[in-house]
Formats: sequence, C-alpha cells, structure tokens
Amino acid sequence: MTEDLTPDVHGILEDHGERIGSLERWRDGVDGKLDGIRHELGVVRAEGQARSAASAAAMERQSRDIQDLTRQLAEHTGAQKERNRLEQAKLMKARIAESRWKKRAAVLGIVFTLLATVGGTLLSSQTWDDFFFANVPFLHRHHAITAAPPPAQDLG
Repeated sequence: MTEDLTPDVHGILEDHGERIGSLERWRDGVDGKLDGIRHELGVVRAEGQARSAASAAAMERQSRDIQDLTRQLAEHTGAQKERNRLEQAKLMKARIAESRWKKRAAVLGIVFTLLATVGGTLLSSQTWDDFFFANVPFLHRHHAITAAPPPAQDLG
C-alpha cells in the first residue's frame, strides 16, 4: 500500500508545491502592488503636506497683504478726514472773514448814506449854496433885474 500511495503523494505534493508557488508568486505580486501603493500613498501625503504648507504660506501672505491694505486704507481715511477737517476750518475762517466784511460794508454804507442825507439837506439850502459857491459864476443863473412897473394912478 505504501507503494500505491507514493506516486499519488508525490503528485499531490507536486500539486501542492505548485499551488504554494503560485500563492507565493501571487503574494509577491500583491506585496509589490502594496509597496507601490505605499509609495504612492507616501507621495500623495508629501504632496498634500506641500500643498498644505503652500496654502498656509499663501494664506499668511494674503493675511499680511490684507492687514497692510487695511492699515493703508485707515491711514488714507485718517489723512482724508484730516484734510477735510482742515478744509472745513479754512472754509469757516473764510466765511467768518466774509461776514465781517459784509458787516463793515453795511455799517459804512449806512454811515455814508446818513452823511449824504445830512450833506444834501444842508447843502440844498440857498444860504449854504450862496456861502460856498457864490463866487463861481457858471453855477448860478443870473436873472436880469427889471424895474418894477410904476404904481397905477387913480383917475378918478
């Protein structure tokens, strides 16, 4: 019986050997694929970390740029407000000066009007006119003095 089993056992052993070899080759292929996957996973992780670092750096740059822009905008706005305040102050001074000149002009106008009224009243009188301008011949119309008609006689 041992003789009969021996050829079958060798066949079975060879078959098992082939199967084991096939499994080992399959496992080696899978191990190679797993190594490739592990390598690719490492590359993907490295790329992800590089992207993350680049994104963080870009976000940091953008944050700094936004802060700089905000600061510049605040400075510009502050400067503009200061300019506007100075312009308002200058405009207010000009308006005050203008109102002072208007008041002075109104007062002078009233004074000159009163003086002209008084002068016109005083100088319109014949006495003043004769006093100041008596010796100026072209200012006076000379009337011929005619003799008065003789008085009428009563005939009666």
